Amino acid sequence: MEIIRNTGDREELLPGVFKTPKLKTGALEVIELEFNPGSSLRPHDMPCKVAFFVIEGSGTLTYGDRVEVINAGEMVHLKPGTERYWRNRSDKLLKLLVIKSLGEK
Repeated sequence: MEIIRNTGDREELLPGVFKTPKLKTGALEVIELEFNPGSSLRPHDMPCKVAFFVIEGSGTLTYGDRVEVINAGEMVHLKPGTERYWRNRSDKLLKLLVIKSLGEK
């Protein structure tokens, strides 16, 4: 068993978007993303499957042509091969837990 109490340093990826590493192994990466109101990521794809759990707030996820609002307590599982990005259109903080299955395509 491994208890992880001290995680990596918080880094600003884009204005108002922050990443905090939680865990990384050869097969798994877990990070926390925080989006200030009005902030967003750029469209991108990942070479692996990714799951997002909304810890706090609500965010708009664009996945290809599909646009969905995902709320706190909800989870999304995405396959590689489609551009996606998150945007915080609300006036409150959006906080996500991102789980990347690095070995699973």
